[in-house]
Amino acid sequence: MTANLIHIKKAPAHIPFAEKTLRNWRSEGRYLQMFVKIGGKVFVDLDEYEKIIQAQKEEANEKRNRFNLD
Repeated sequence: MTANLIHIKKAPAHIPFAEKTLRNWRSEGRYLQMFVKIGGKVFVDLDEYEKIIQAQKEEANEKRNRFNLD
C-alpha cells in the first residue's frame, strides 16, 4: 500500500488549509493520523485527510438526522 503524501509546504495547493494551520494542528495533536514525518520533513497524507473529511461529514449528517434538522 502506498501513501498519497505531499510535503506540508505544498499541501495548501491541494487542500483548503494554510501551512500554518496544518503545523498548528500537528503541534496541538489534532488529526495526527494525517501527518507523517520522514527524514526530518513533514508530509500530509491526502488519503487520511479525505478519511477525516468523510468522517466529519458523516458525523454532521448523524447530528442532523438525530435532531431532524434539514
